[in-house]
Amino acid sequence: MTSQERRVLDAIDQELLLALLGDLVAIESLGGRETPAQEYMARQMEALGFAVDTWTLDLDRLRQHPAYTVEIERDEALGVVGRIGSGDGPTLVLNGHVDVVPAGERDRWSHPPFAATVEAGKVYGRGTADMKGALCCALMAMEAVQAAGVSLAGTVLLQSVVGEEDGGLGTLAAVERGYRGDAAIVMEPTELMVAPAQAGAFNFRVTVPGVAAHGALRTEGVDPIDAFIPLYRALQAFERERNRAVSDPLFVDYDVPFALCVGTLRAGIWASTVAESLVFEGRLGVGPHEDAAQVRRAFEDVLQDAAHQDAWLRDHPPTVEWWGAQFLPAH
Repeated sequence: MTSQERRVLDAIDQELLLALLGDLVAIESLGGRETPAQEYMARQMEALGFAVDTWTLDLDRLRQHPAYTVEIERDEALGVVGRIGSGDGPTLVLNGHVDVVPAGERDRWSHPPFAATVEAGKVYGRGTADMKGALCCALMAMEAVQAAGVSLAGTVLLQSVVGEEDGGLGTLAAVERGYRGDAAIVMEPTELMVAPAQAGAFNFRVTVPGVAAHGALRTEGVDPIDAFIPLYRALQAFERERNRAVSDPLFVDYDVPFALCVGTLRAGIWASTVAESLVFEGRLGVGPHEDAAQVRRAFEDVLQDAAHQDAWLRDHPPTVEWWGAQFLPAH
């Protein structure tokens, strides 16, 4: 380690880092409600002496962009980018998001989800890993460079973004505003390993039709739950086949490198009525070596083939929508 690197490490304020993380975790920045967290990030960047750009996202314009995907429609959103450095030379982008997913059943948490609890050398709380901890580390790393008196040959940009969990709206907005670099580090938790490749992920929604009937006369209806089961089995087989021959050394250690997950399942409106339809939603993983459009078509073909084996679905096939987050793979 050089003396300059040692000075920077020694300049990191651990107490302030934990204080910032505690403040940020306490802000319940669920998707669509990120503005208070973004305002907090902007204030901290300014307090640390960064050059800061805070702007209101033009959501109507962004919706026209071919890379725009969301699961949560927003009425407002803020972009925040902090900058240190000379402005000359190369630019390094650090990217992190303030939005978090819901905490789920709070009585199952061993610590309060929206409070940073330090215990046995670990910090607990929603977003501490994904990824408010990384944002605070970036803040303090950039501050340490300044405090150590290091003169940068180029520029470091910290993009604090919204909407990562549901499609990447905030990063798209930052890039469209001109905040690009010669290299970028997306500070997602990776067990502190450099991850030079990223699988893609595409949200899907499948609607399976049925015919409603009173529960006492259920045979007069068509239960879409019965129809769903062979479709689901076909998708499980599709996942196994696609992952059987993965040889990329960056992915071979995963049990299922490019997983297919059904995350929600909804059917019916009344306990004593045969459901009129069933909707299931999920996420299709795609490898960096794969053509995303071809994989999506293969998914649709699997459903079509499975539906053709069913007398009802043959004439009333399920419909597929690609909605919400649509992340291309990268290598």
